[in-house]
Amino acid sequence: MIRLVLYLLASLSLIAPAGASDAGNPRDVAEAYLAADERQDYEAMRVIYADDARFIDPTSFAIPLVTPPINWLGADAIIAGISSWGVDRLSYEIDRSYEASNAVIFDGSTIVTYVSELGERQFNYPIITIITVQDGKVVEHRDYTDFAGALELPAPPSPQSGRDE
Repeated sequence: MIRLVLYLLASLSLIAPAGASDAGNPRDVAEAYLAADERQDYEAMRVIYADDARFIDPTSFAIPLVTPPINWLGADAIIAGISSWGVDRLSYEIDRSYEASNAVIFDGSTIVTYVSELGERQFNYPIITIITVQDGKVVEHRDYTDFAGALELPAPPSPQSGRDE
């Protein structure tokens, strides 16, 4: 009887979809985190961060005219840092992704729109983002941003530009 139960449990684990019963599945957590980042939903991000979470972009260390070094510890510091960028809209364009040792690696670019009194400016930043997950929480967000390879894109049309006057 015990063999039958073990056999059934083993069989179910083989046919269950990956991550179906694992709320801490690294890919699911990382994708939920990036979606919250795109929405700039800082409270959703705060819930996903581990207490000792770290956000680091080593490529930012040598470009002080573009951004201060990005190396923040804890949800409050991370959210303060991200929100200080003045981003109006953000989207990830992922070319490929894969998982290794609780980390999910995203290779692609971010399309970032900044709005100021001078108008909108939109940039495409090539980026590698590595989200490390432990116990269902983001413990590290590590970016490698190609700041030198960033492209300024034409400003998107304003919502009013398509209206007849």
